[in-house]
Amino acid sequence: MSCPDDSVRGSVAMMGTRPLVSVVIPTHNRKAQLHRALTALTAQTFPLQDMEVLVVCDGCTDGTIEMFRHYGTPFALRVIRQAVQGPAEARNRGAAHAAGRLLLFLDDDIEPSPSLVESHSRAHGENSGRVVIGYLPPVVPSGRIDFFQIGLRNWWEGKFYAMRQPGYRFTYSDLLGGNFSLEAELFALVGGFDPSFRTREDYEFGMRLIKAGVDFFFAVDALGYHHDLTDLNRSLIRKYDEGKADVLMAKRHPELRPLLPLSCPRSFSFPGRIARALVFDWPPAGHVMIPALRQALRFLEWTRMRGLWGRLHRGLCAYWYWRGVAEISGSRSAGFRQKGSGCSPEEDSAIDIDLGEGLEAAEKKLDLERPPSVRIRLGGQFVGAIPSQPGAEPLRGAHLRPILLTKLSKRMLIALAMEDVFDTSFA
Repeated sequence: MSCPDDSVRGSVAMMGTRPLVSVVIPTHNRKAQLHRALTALTAQTFPLQDMEVLVVCDGCTDGTIEMFRHYGTPFALRVIRQAVQGPAEARNRGAAHAAGRLLLFLDDDIEPSPSLVESHSRAHGENSGRVVIGYLPPVVPSGRIDFFQIGLRNWWEGKFYAMRQPGYRFTYSDLLGGNFSLEAELFALVGGFDPSFRTREDYEFGMRLIKAGVDFFFAVDALGYHHDLTDLNRSLIRKYDEGKADVLMAKRHPELRPLLPLSCPRSFSFPGRIARALVFDWPPAGHVMIPALRQALRFLEWTRMRGLWGRLHRGLCAYWYWRGVAEISGSRSAGFRQKGSGCSPEEDSAIDIDLGEGLEAAEKKLDLERPPSVRIRLGGQFVGAIPSQPGAEPLRGAHLRPILLTKLSKRMLIALAMEDVFDTSFA
């Protein structure tokens, strides 16, 4: 449902031509953060007449709608209102109303740098038909930095550091809904976001993109500052939602089961296994213990005992994760502990490459065939294998050299030495 005046703003000239980029921003009761994001969009280096912004208000009751009644922007702006349905449906609603060839999804707590839209557009111009993921450096809130904020910042920076490495192999979980873009036609072809997911909807969408053979690209200069308001309490609620989402993920994409915690309880730490037992075996004890342990976190923070704090925090996260799993599955076995689902990914068919024919030839073969896994030889010597990885993109030529220089470096040196000995002996 649109706002009373349809909330379309911008000059007549803007609205008379089709924009190149449609920026879609879902929001829920974060008026101040949204205002900051929109203000930053007015300072883009990208031609403002070639972009539109669609704000989807997902059950907003904090005055967000009223803010737009007298709100002017130098770009075309549309505000769409809907009842609370979650970010997946909000993004889908925005995409359905978008007119641009490119869809750029931003979260309302992202402050776009001046070059963000231009960087997304340029990345698509260099190579069409791919997903462009932008950089989201976290903004540390003013005041005292607690253990949780340190861990959250390290998680975000670690994620983007990995994506920046040469030959990085993207996976479904690299699609972060707060700053990414793709062609509108591709979004429709893959089917948009699944509204059944109230969290990790971006991961699920990323999985379908991977299955469709779409390449991911990390644009470090498509930068948006992430003013993440998540605190410890919100993070525990999110863990509960992640547990529910993983049950759905396992049903939608069974090949991901070996990677999900609900299928690999042994992957949890000892506190995590205790938390699982509290959920499924001793629920009354969990109801009593968890609030007390939550208070214990404050004490450990106050005494600066970060190691103990971390172990206890992981246990609490595991508890709420399993609570979410139990909410959907009803038991530790129903819905997700299927017979034969282990913790090791199943191998897919691999192709063979011989480095003796030249490294460039091997890279070209990978780019041509895009296999899930590969066996590598150097003449008569077996070097190693790059295994299949559920939820990961097929192998590309760019993946080969970094793997040879890191994971397979020792075997590569042995193979080179053996080939040299063989050639010398039979020369």
